Amino acid sequence: MNLRQLLRKALIVRARSERGALALEMAVLAPILLILFMFLLACGRYFQTSSLLESAARDGARAASMSRSQADAQSRVNDAVTRTMSQAVASCAGTASGTLTTPLVAGTPLSVEVTCTIDYRDLSFLGLSGDTTITKTFTSSVDPYRGVRDGS
Repeated sequence: MNLRQLLRKALIVRARSERGALALEMAVLAPILLILFMFLLACGRYFQTSSLLESAARDGARAASMSRSQADAQSRVNDAVTRTMSQAVASCAGTASGTLTTPLVAGTPLSVEVTCTIDYRDLSFLGLSGDTTITKTFTSSVDPYRGVRDGS
Protein backbone atom coordinates (compact mmCIF):
# COMPACT_ATOMS: atom_id res chain seq x y z
CA MET A 1 0.00 0.00 0.00
CA ASN A 2 1.35 3.33 -0.93
CA LEU A 3 0.86 6.62 0.90
CA ARG A 4 -1.98 7.78 -1.33
CA GLN A 5 -4.05 4.69 -0.63
CA LEU A 6 -3.44 5.00 3.11
CA LEU A 7 -4.61 8.61 3.13
CA ARG A 8 -7.71 7.73 1.11
CA LYS A 9 -8.56 4.89 3.47
CA ALA A 10 -8.07 7.15 6.54
CA LEU A 11 -10.40 9.79 5.05
CA ILE A 12 -13.10 7.21 4.32
CA VAL A 13 -12.91 5.81 7.87
CA ARG A 14 -13.00 9.31 9.32
CA ALA A 15 -15.96 10.33 7.13
CA ARG A 16 -17.91 7.28 8.29
CA SER A 17 -17.22 8.03 11.97
CA GLU A 18 -18.44 11.66 11.64
CA ARG A 19 -21.65 10.81 9.81
CA GLY A 20 -24.56 12.77 11.36
CA ALA A 21 -22.33 15.13 13.35
CA LEU A 22 -23.55 18.19 11.47
CA ALA A 23 -27.19 17.33 12.14
CA LEU A 24 -26.41 16.91 15.83
CA GLU A 25 -24.57 20.23 15.96
CA MET A 26 -27.52 22.00 14.31
CA ALA A 27 -29.98 20.34 16.70
CA VAL A 28 -27.98 21.74 19.61
CA LEU A 29 -27.29 25.20 18.16
CA ALA A 30 -30.65 25.99 16.51
CA PRO A 31 -32.60 26.64 19.75
CA ILE A 32 -29.78 28.78 21.12
CA LEU A 33 -29.63 30.85 17.95
CA LEU A 34 -33.44 31.19 17.90
CA ILE A 35 -33.48 32.46 21.50
CA LEU A 36 -30.67 34.91 20.72
CA PHE A 37 -32.57 36.19 17.68
CA MET A 38 -35.78 36.67 19.68
CA PHE A 39 -33.86 38.47 22.44
CA LEU A 40 -32.40 40.85 19.86
CA LEU A 41 -35.91 41.39 18.50
CA ALA A 42 -37.16 42.32 21.98
CA CYS A 43 -34.25 44.72 22.52
CA GLY A 44 -34.84 46.33 19.14
CA ARG A 45 -38.53 46.79 19.92
CA TYR A 46 -37.69 48.44 23.25
CA PHE A 47 -35.07 50.84 21.85
CA GLN A 48 -37.17 51.80 18.81
CA THR A 49 -40.14 52.59 21.06
CA SER A 50 -37.92 54.49 23.49
CA SER A 51 -36.57 56.61 20.65
CA LEU A 52 -40.07 57.32 19.32
CA LEU A 53 -41.24 58.32 22.81
CA GLU A 54 -38.32 60.71 23.10
CA SER A 55 -39.30 62.28 19.77
CA ALA A 56 -42.96 62.47 20.77
CA ALA A 57 -42.10 64.21 24.06
CA ARG A 58 -39.82 66.67 22.26
CA ASP A 59 -42.39 67.43 19.55
CA GLY A 60 -45.18 67.76 22.11
CA ALA A 61 -43.21 70.14 24.33
CA ARG A 62 -42.18 72.34 21.43
CA ALA A 63 -45.70 72.47 20.04
CA ALA A 64 -47.21 73.18 23.46
CA SER A 65 -44.73 75.98 24.16
CA MET A 66 -46.15 77.89 21.19
CA SER A 67 -49.76 77.80 22.37
CA ARG A 68 -51.55 80.51 24.31
CA SER A 69 -53.71 78.45 26.66
CA GLN A 70 -53.36 75.30 28.75
CA ALA A 71 -56.17 73.54 26.83
CA ASP A 72 -54.59 74.39 23.48
CA ALA A 73 -51.20 73.23 24.78
CA GLN A 74 -52.64 69.85 25.84
CA SER A 75 -54.37 69.51 22.47
CA ARG A 76 -51.08 70.16 20.68
CA VAL A 77 -49.33 67.60 22.87
CA ASN A 78 -51.99 65.00 22.03
CA ASP A 79 -51.67 65.73 18.30
CA ALA A 80 -47.86 65.47 18.40
CA VAL A 81 -47.94 62.21 20.35
CA THR A 82 -50.52 60.67 18.01
CA ARG A 83 -48.57 61.73 14.94
CA THR A 84 -45.18 60.50 16.19
CA MET A 85 -46.38 57.26 17.79
CA SER A 86 -48.21 56.16 14.65
CA GLN A 87 -44.85 54.63 13.64
CA ALA A 88 -44.57 52.58 16.85
CA VAL A 89 -45.48 48.98 17.57
CA ALA A 90 -49.26 48.47 17.61
CA SER A 91 -49.45 47.85 21.37
CA CYS A 92 -47.57 51.05 22.12
CA ALA A 93 -49.32 53.20 19.53
CA GLY A 94 -52.66 52.32 21.10
CA THR A 95 -51.58 53.10 24.67
CA ALA A 96 -49.41 56.19 24.11
CA SER A 97 -50.45 59.29 26.00
CA GLY A 98 -48.88 62.67 26.63
CA THR A 99 -49.53 65.05 29.48
CA LEU A 100 -48.31 68.47 30.51
CA THR A 101 -46.53 68.19 33.85
CA THR A 102 -46.10 71.94 34.39
CA PRO A 103 -48.52 74.82 33.86
CA LEU A 104 -48.23 77.06 30.81
CA VAL A 105 -46.73 80.28 32.17
CA ALA A 106 -44.73 82.75 30.06
CA GLY A 107 -41.00 82.64 30.79
CA THR A 108 -41.00 79.25 32.56
CA PRO A 109 -40.06 75.79 31.33
CA LEU A 110 -42.88 73.59 30.07
CA SER A 111 -42.52 69.84 30.58
CA VAL A 112 -44.30 67.08 28.71
CA GLU A 113 -44.35 63.44 29.79
CA VAL A 114 -45.16 60.70 27.28
CA THR A 115 -45.92 57.13 28.34
CA CYS A 116 -46.71 53.91 26.50
CA THR A 117 -46.86 50.19 27.19
CA ILE A 118 -45.11 47.58 25.06
CA ASP A 119 -46.67 44.13 24.86
CA TYR A 120 -44.12 41.29 24.99
CA ARG A 121 -46.64 38.42 25.10
CA ASP A 122 -45.49 37.15 21.71
CA LEU A 123 -42.02 36.60 23.23
CA SER A 124 -43.25 34.77 26.34
CA PHE A 125 -40.87 31.84 26.00
CA LEU A 126 -38.00 34.26 26.72
CA GLY A 127 -39.53 35.15 30.07
CA LEU A 128 -40.86 38.47 28.77
CA SER A 129 -44.52 37.59 29.10
CA GLY A 130 -45.59 40.86 30.71
CA ASP A 131 -45.96 44.41 29.55
CA THR A 132 -43.27 47.07 29.87
CA THR A 133 -44.17 50.71 30.44
CA ILE A 134 -41.77 53.35 29.14
CA THR A 135 -41.96 57.02 30.11
CA LYS A 136 -40.00 59.90 28.57
CA THR A 137 -40.01 63.58 29.52
CA PHE A 138 -38.91 66.66 27.61
CA THR A 139 -38.80 70.30 28.73
CA SER A 140 -39.09 73.31 26.45
CA SER A 141 -38.91 76.98 27.34
CA VAL A 142 -41.95 79.19 26.90
CA ASP A 143 -41.11 82.60 25.44
CA PRO A 144 -41.15 85.17 28.28
CA TYR A 145 -42.98 87.63 26.02
CA ARG A 146 -45.60 85.13 24.90
CA GLY A 147 -49.09 86.19 25.79
CA VAL A 148 -50.90 83.49 27.72
CA ARG A 149 -54.66 83.98 27.68
CA ASP A 150 -56.02 82.10 30.62
CA GLY A 151 -52.84 80.97 32.38
CA SER A 152 -54.53 77.75 33.47
